Amino acid sequence: MEVFFNNLGSDESATDKLLHDLSLAEQGAEDLFEADGGNLAGQSKERFLTRVEKVKAACRSLQSKTVAGAKAADRAVHEHPYSVAGFAFGLGLVLGAFMLRRPAGTDESEEEA
Repeated sequence: MEVFFNNLGSDESATDKLLHDLSLAEQGAEDLFEADGGNLAGQSKERFLTRVEKVKAACRSLQSKTVAGAKAADRAVHEHPYSVAGFAFGLGLVLGAFMLRRPAGTDESEEEA
């Protein structure tokens, strides 16, 4: 049985929406700088636009790394399904044991009283 993840592509994901919103913010800043009539320093405009471009580049990089990681995990699950299932089961047991532990401050004698 093959499982395909349609959401691994770049279909209007949250990162795409963020990049679109950043583009709108950049356009709004351009309009603000134009409406200001030159009262704001040109250096602050360039600094703002440079930082917006850096954030866009970081978002694109994060998106590509996330997709690559998800595809690698999908390949690993297809190559070793029983190992992954065993690991997930063991991890679930460990997490369940930690969740069932009593808080450090409780004492058995307090519960009996």
